[in-house]
Amino acid sequence: MALVALVVVAVAPAARAQCGGVDVTEPAHHPPGQRPPLAIGDSTMLLALDNLAAAGYEANAHGCREFGEALAILRARRRAGTLPHMVVIALGADGSVTGSDIGQALGVLCCTRLLVLVTPRELGGGSGSDATTVRAQVARHPGRTMLLDWVRYSAGHGSWFQPDGLHLTTPGALAFTRLLKLALPSAYPKRARKPTLRRGAAGTVLAYRALTARATAGVSPTADGGLAIVPTLSPTGYVSARLTGPEGAQVQLGDATTTTTRPVAVVRLSPGGTAVSRVLTWLCSPRQRHLVAATLPPATPQQATATIATPPCTRRLKTTVAGRARAGASFRLGVTDRWGLGGLAFTVCLRSPGGLPTCRPWRLRPGQAGRTIHLAAPRPGGWRVTVSMPFARPRRAVVWASHPGGRIRLLAGGDSEMQEVDDFLAQDLRGSGVGVTDDARISTGLTNSFFFDWPAHARRQAATLRPDVTVMFMGGNEGFPIRTGHGLVGCCRRAWSGAYADLVAGMMRTYLRGNSGRVYWFSLPTPSTAKVRSLFDALNTGIRVAAARFPGRVGVIDANGFFTPHDRYRNFMSYRGRGFVIHDSDGVHLSTTGNEVAGSLIAQRLRADAIVGPGPG
Repeated sequence: MALVALVVVAVAPAARAQCGGVDVTEPAHHPPGQRPPLAIGDSTMLLALDNLAAAGYEANAHGCREFGEALAILRARRRAGTLPHMVVIALGADGSVTGSDIGQALGVLCCTRLLVLVTPRELGGGSGSDATTVRAQVARHPGRTMLLDWVRYSAGHGSWFQPDGLHLTTPGALAFTRLLKLALPSAYPKRARKPTLRRGAAGTVLAYRALTARATAGVSPTADGGLAIVPTLSPTGYVSARLTGPEGAQVQLGDATTTTTRPVAVVRLSPGGTAVSRVLTWLCSPRQRHLVAATLPPATPQQATATIATPPCTRRLKTTVAGRARAGASFRLGVTDRWGLGGLAFTVCLRSPGGLPTCRPWRLRPGQAGRTIHLAAPRPGGWRVTVSMPFARPRRAVVWASHPGGRIRLLAGGDSEMQEVDDFLAQDLRGSGVGVTDDARISTGLTNSFFFDWPAHARRQAATLRPDVTVMFMGGNEGFPIRTGHGLVGCCRRAWSGAYADLVAGMMRTYLRGNSGRVYWFSLPTPSTAKVRSLFDALNTGIRVAAARFPGRVGVIDANGFFTPHDRYRNFMSYRGRGFVIHDSDGVHLSTTGNEVAGSLIAQRLRADAIVGPGPG
């Protein structure tokens, strides 16, 4: 392949961030009143952030992060009084890890907190001096540290990593999370064992271990029969009570709080006692309920009190959802209150394939035990549903929406950069229910529309092919002046990048087709010559600016960061244990093996974003 129609103005490349921003995910669950464990990592943790959050971690990752930045985070959290009991540090891909670093971290966490250290892999995979340092420091500080040996745990699993042997694939992110979950039993200070709930097959509360009604009666010493109250947790959703005391006496029953007592019933005592059903309803908070009984005149004044704890709301909400749906239609989400009481507020979040979640509050009316909610799935892929409410674990499910035509329509377009990638992508997705349409047009670009008009072509494709997913890889033929409202702008300063971003955004908008499509756009690997590098820097800036206008709908396949990290040209790397030359002889186009790897990057991203189902490896 030849590089065609390069027109470049030699200027300094546009400044841009090399390492990205800080990504933070909040834990999906953690005990009320306690701070969740904190996991601090670099770019090697990025793909595992959502999995770590689902496991219960607060996760904080930043590309190029060194140990000093982690220490700054810990010191700031200590000043703010927000340090958790357990901190996991997984660093070493950038910079080194020293005994002094770990000692300083232990000083900040002094003196009862736990520091969990993850051994870092070296570039290309395997162990190095940083892992040796980590193991030695854990051995030196028993009781205050814990070792998670990622180097040994991941040995022999090349499919867990990108070609650099450091950054994770989707299976690698799952494996990394499994390793960090081993530390979770130590994530919180040890406390007295809480009561446990025993349930029947239908989920009905049968009994509590070590949690029985504690009734204490204040009985007048001159009375023949003392007043007593024994509460029970039945039927489901209610507190009932049995009262014993002077036969024939009228008794006022009340619900006591720290500030007042609310009358709930007046009963007359029968011989052998009187049962009162459904005195109180179960609450998520407060769970500790206090009943007060007092005789009414003319009976001799007596009073009795009892306390009982109602079940937690951890599993109160039951959700049912079909695992399959049809793209372009809606699917049903069933929500049921296991207690049958209703009066319950909850939130439903729906995350589109590769997109951002949209959340909406819902409610069960008092007495309404359940309802059905219809959720739209306008395009194929895995739609992630999360139902949450206070004091309960979030309920999660993935609904796979299939294309009405049976196959997802994927368009692979661009210039000569896409010419071989599309074939390898089709091979990677074979058997995944995806039909790939190739549309690589050599020597074309967005800034030389006199040769080929991509925007007009894209409009025709969107109307006729109606792609569910569009992947674009182009840029080697750019560099021409761009016409704007202020006249022609020459390459390659900031104004030109901004004008190029407008062109790219227009293409993205066309292929998105409202909310019916999904777009991925390749950034360009750093070329060998400085002249072309200034152009590619300007193009990559424009591509990222354009993609940022469509959050959750457009993704960037970062070939620049993957093949040429830190924007530095290189021409050799390894992928899954196989070394290869990255570029063709022109120093711009990818080699055949590079194109094969680029195709696998797309396939991995499609699976990670639940556009297609999980594949082998």
